[in-house]
Amino acid sequence: MAASPRLSRVIVVVLDGLRADAVPLFHMEHLTRLARRGAATFSAQTVAPSVTAAAMGSLLTGVRPADHGLVSDRFSVPRPRAALQPLPRLLAAQGIATHAFLAALPFGYGALATRLARTLGVTRATFRGKDSTGILAASRASLEREEPGFFLFHWPDADRAGHAHGWTSRAYAAAVRRTDESLGMLDLVSGASRDPGTLLVAMADHGGGGAVARDHDSAHPHDRTIPLVLAGGRVVSGELAPLSSLLDVPATVAWAMGADVPQEYAGRALVEAFHPTSGAGRVGQSAAGHERYRFVAAS
Repeated sequence: MAASPRLSRVIVVVLDGLRADAVPLFHMEHLTRLARRGAATFSAQTVAPSVTAAAMGSLLTGVRPADHGLVSDRFSVPRPRAALQPLPRLLAAQGIATHAFLAALPFGYGALATRLARTLGVTRATFRGKDSTGILAASRASLEREEPGFFLFHWPDADRAGHAHGWTSRAYAAAVRRTDESLGMLDLVSGASRDPGTLLVAMADHGGGGAVARDHDSAHPHDRTIPLVLAGGRVVSGELAPLSSLLDVPATVAWAMGADVPQEYAGRALVEAFHPTSGAGRVGQSAAGHERYRFVAAS
């Protein structure tokens, strides 16, 4: 594996319920800009089941839902099938803090959320704001100070609109555009996309409106296919493989910040996105030994 760039800051923004085809359909200007400048695919895959709790569990532990134990859309303290090495704890061993910024919780859920964050090794969890605009506002001071560490954002706007009105509704379109504006503001405040010491990852946890107009828990491509965009001063412009996965993100974050990627992690570090390639690209085998990838640098 290539040497790590040992970045001081990684920002992962989870755009809950953002269907891959919504990016061009609703003219997501800022996400499209980041994709053109960075490494991206709009054919990445999420986990099964394609629900938020399972996806976020995989994002924070590096393993599939069947292994980390969150196999429904209900958050709980999981009962994993194997010993886990959560990403925040892995980074903490390297002296790297994890800061999570999420929406305000309904009454009575605070204790569970705090317990989950502590179990995973999150240094600071902030539950403030009802949508991407409010959540971003709660993080602004930290971003402006350019604090080092791993920053995780979860923006629920599109998912809420999809469940309430459908994944191609006017309400969904408005929510998608609001998250896009928030993403542009986050990039402006943090300077992430041009900072050689920062990696910005914009992605969805799942899509929606596939098998059921107001749901997303199925094997339908609209439910399982997600956008995945990497940006930053050390990221080379190019197209990530369609076989890229949500499971590749925790491995990439660990590697990019200088931590050893646990063998148990189901994904692989997307190291090719940080190193220019020549010719038509290169083809290789993943760490798991069964997936193929291709990365083509933009001309």
